[in-house]
Amino acid sequence: MPISVLKKLTVAIAVTTLTACASIRPVQDANDPVGFNMNGRFGIQYIEDGKDKSNTGKIEWQETRQATDITLATPLGNAMANLHITRNEAVLKTADGDMYVEKTPEELLARLLGYELPISLIKEALGRAGKPAPDQIGNNEWQLSVVSRFDNGTPKKLIAERLKPSPLTMTVFIDERSDALE
Repeated sequence: MPISVLKKLTVAIAVTTLTACASIRPVQDANDPVGFNMNGRFGIQYIEDGKDKSNTGKIEWQETRQATDITLATPLGNAMANLHITRNEAVLKTADGDMYVEKTPEELLARLLGYELPISLIKEALGRAGKPAPDQIGNNEWQLSVVSRFDNGTPKKLIAERLKPSPLTMTVFIDERSDALE
């Protein structure tokens, strides 16, 4: 294949990928500024059909007074999905343009993934500067632990574990957060 054709193909793929990524990123409302944001990485380990499985990627989390937006991306940074959460609903938009709606993020992810992820517990565990999160929180299905913190006491690494109906572990590594002093 000639180099010029290869370059054109590479540019076309990059533009297509960037267009898909840009289309699922949340649109900021000037009347509802971002009050908190963080960027990091996630890993999920689980068992499916008797085999150990795992997924990794990047996470961007933004909160305003009205909503929380969570963008999940591949390890290389290509956006896969945006989860938009308000008091009344959770909407997931994929890179393909598909949209899914439920009342809570847990219901939505359970419907799409076949298992619930503890988004509300993670939100609580993130804490804020001046109001640090507890070392452990949980509910009937999940136990979430803060295993490391930034200098100001806000969480840097979270581990959420579910034992039933089948084991699942989600780890969130926070690289940057708007209220950290590091």
